Amino acid sequence: MRRDGQGDGADRRQGPPGLPGLVRSVRSAGPAGLPRHRADPGPARCLAGDTPVLLANGRTRPIAELAVGEEVFGTRGGRFVVTRVRAHWKATRPAYRLTLGDGTQVVASGDHRFLTDEGWRHLTPGRCEDAGERPHLVKGSRLVGTGRFAAPPAHLADYRRGYLWGAVRGGASCDPDVLARLREFGGGRVPRDVDLAEPGAGPGDEWSKGFLAGLFDARGSSAGGELVLSSSDGAVFDAAVRALLRLEVPHVVEVRGVRVVGGPAARLRFLHLIGPVLARGSAVEDVAVPVTPGLEVVSVEWLGTSRALYDITTGTGDFVANGLISHNCPGDGPRD
Repeated sequence: MRRDGQGDGADRRQGPPGLPGLVRSVRSAGPAGLPRHRADPGPARCLAGDTPVLLANGRTRPIAELAVGEEVFGTRGGRFVVTRVRAHWKATRPAYRLTLGDGTQVVASGDHRFLTDEGWRHLTPGRCEDAGERPHLVKGSRLVGTGRFAAPPAHLADYRRGYLWGAVRGGASCDPDVLARLREFGGGRVPRDVDLAEPGAGPGDEWSKGFLAGLFDARGSSAGGELVLSSSDGAVFDAAVRALLRLEVPHVVEVRGVRVVGGPAARLRFLHLIGPVLARGSAVEDVAVPVTPGLEVVSVEWLGTSRALYDITTGTGDFVANGLISHNCPGDGPRD
């Protein structure tokens, strides 16, 4: 995997043209006289504030809400590694929407860079500080990463009932964070087996997400990057298999339990979909960054306006934004 173009400079004539070979989905041409921004060492290459960034604990947080010192995932040597946020930037820039084949979308400035199977590429064409054409995305460019993150579950009634059933029937953990959620969902106390309402026939998606989260907090493991759920209770074990099937989580049944399969993309989708209490960043740490099918560029559209956008500087020089490897904002701090 090449990571060329690290020294690319900022675009001195940024405007809203589409990418060569891409069908622009905006109807109007870019406005004449659109401001052209030159990058300082800080906030030139930015993302929409709601873009989820992968944290070191395996969860996500919108980039606008990140804080200096927080641990996130970056990459080194083609593998996911933990790094720290060294700076946090905000700027107003013309905004573009990148859409990939699997539906992954990111809103960013035109000079933001993403890692492809051919190295770093800016979102839109432009010139570097040496006046050369900067490498940029074209239709069909294959980005590197896991693809879009699953939305976290809402802790509504069905999810709460499912969580209690999975955590208590699975053998409740003594972890204080798990016990705190059990008390929250249980009306102020940790419920017992006899207090649980049976799920009934065909529990829905939200109950299934809560149940898998509860069981995973009680009897789950992520050793060596593998996610495994286990239970000696036949009814709980069968319910886990049914819930995984319902949520279309790839898995295999083994003697030790049920193992989630499919690589880092499937592991992250499972964790984000169910929302367990316990951190499971080890599910991807030191795992090779994948080139996932479906991450081919379909379109880049100018949104017709400038927006408040955000970026961070990390110790590795990159981070994971909605499942894509994103170059960080240049900074003067030391690298990891």
